[in-house]
Amino acid sequence: MGGGKAASLVIGPKEGYAAIVDKGESLCNASLIQIFALSTMAGCFIGFGALLSLTISGNIDGAIKCLGPGVGTWLFAALFPVNLLFILLSGCILYTGATFTCPSAWIEGKANIKSVIAVISVAWIGNIVGGFGFALLTEACGLNEGGVARLVIKVLKKKTGQNFGVIFLRGIGCNWLVCMAVFLQTLSNDMSGKYVGIFFPISCFVACGFEHYPANAYALPLAWLAGLKDEYKEDGLAGWDKILGLNLIPCSLGNLFAGVIIMSCGFSYFYGTLRTCPPPAIAAKMKGEQQEQSEIPRLAAVEEYMKQILAQQEMMRSQQRPAPGSPEDLAQRPDFPEGGNPAPAP
Repeated sequence: MGGGKAASLVIGPKEGYAAIVDKGESLCNASLIQIFALSTMAGCFIGFGALLSLTISGNIDGAIKCLGPGVGTWLFAALFPVNLLFILLSGCILYTGATFTCPSAWIEGKANIKSVIAVISVAWIGNIVGGFGFALLTEACGLNEGGVARLVIKVLKKKTGQNFGVIFLRGIGCNWLVCMAVFLQTLSNDMSGKYVGIFFPISCFVACGFEHYPANAYALPLAWLAGLKDEYKEDGLAGWDKILGLNLIPCSLGNLFAGVIIMSCGFSYFYGTLRTCPPPAIAAKMKGEQQEQSEIPRLAAVEEYMKQILAQQEMMRSQQRPAPGSPEDLAQRPDFPEGGNPAPAP
């Protein structure tokens, strides 16, 4: 009906990268105890999504026989992304996301390298503590049985049956997509948009068979627990030496490479300061100088975006104000009597 500029539900990629940098800065300024608690909780949330996928996909043998194994893969991939919705919207921390946000803050001069390494390391520990803890809870609840146990053991054999290099490369592919999910959900201002941004990259990496350290830190311990029971015990089933050496370690390194080199460096080159080599903030630190705030190149200023939003909101409020002289306008005047008629002009 009226004119005016509509408010966008999605911000641009420059603003999105600036928000990623702000997130990394806040993580690097947080206490390591808080980082550990948030990453442990994230490991548990990963367990919820993985258990949902295992429960459904592990109990559809009839459909798989009828329609082929693709239906099981599709269901697993479609259900799994719910855990990242829990994590990102609650502020919890995954090792994979931290390899993108924290190095980005360092490149742009918003954090120091020691804090970046500390956050990423503590997130790695917290994720496996949460994942293993939730695996123990799953076992204690009696949910690691039947189709769930059979499927997760199949997953264990598949994930520990490849060499170090293959798992490393699959880790790169995985975190490339996971960090894109983190980035895309940052661009949206509403929950439905955030879930769309999360769903497609996460379901893509699951269906393709890439390797995600936090997910494996739940699924592989769960398979190890299932393998301790007589009804699921198999000869040659991987123990902790193979779980770590053939999967979790190469997977973590691949995830780290994708987060730091592909995503942090890539997006800093696109929208930040990495086009200058070395970036101004890093160059100043190498020389032992204190960089002036005014010299720091602007990323994509989130504050400018917020000003635009406030301006749009003010414009919308102005359009809703009553026309001068209308009954609604007269009712808002301070000289308007409670009886209803305005006082006559002198």
